[in-house]
Amino acid sequence: MGENIHGTALRVGSYGILIRGAARSGKSSLCISLLRRAASLSLDAGLISDDRVDLKRCEANVIMSAPPVLMGLIEISGVGIIRETPTAPAALSLIVDLVAAEDLMRLPEKTMQECELLGRAIRRIAVPRRDAAFTADVILSLLTDDNLQVR
Repeated sequence: MGENIHGTALRVGSYGILIRGAARSGKSSLCISLLRRAASLSLDAGLISDDRVDLKRCEANVIMSAPPVLMGLIEISGVGIIRETPTAPAALSLIVDLVAAEDLMRLPEKTMQECELLGRAIRRIAVPRRDAAFTADVILSLLTDDNLQVR
């Protein structure tokens, strides 16, 4: 059993990342920023899906994949639809919610740092929308810091 949700999914190293947010909140911009910055750090990264993501529970994991019609495509506002090399489906490790700056908690409670999706607890962070460069740096910091429990 699975579902199709609004969001953008990518893989950085062994981590599957799901970016959620309202239309025009910067999901695709953040994805492009992460892909380019990961490459500059010699991290293997790839686009799973932009705009719509298929989710399916597989044993203990939530697997993200692209609807066939969207595979390898990403929309950049003001530019249009561009092609990216698609990557294989990946297990979801981190949910990134793009929110208005005034809705961010300075020090979120532990319960705010997880989200349940298809019956599985997933690490979650909320970051300011439309701030791709800063947010890409935050996410890459999380993925490369062994003290942070991102799975």
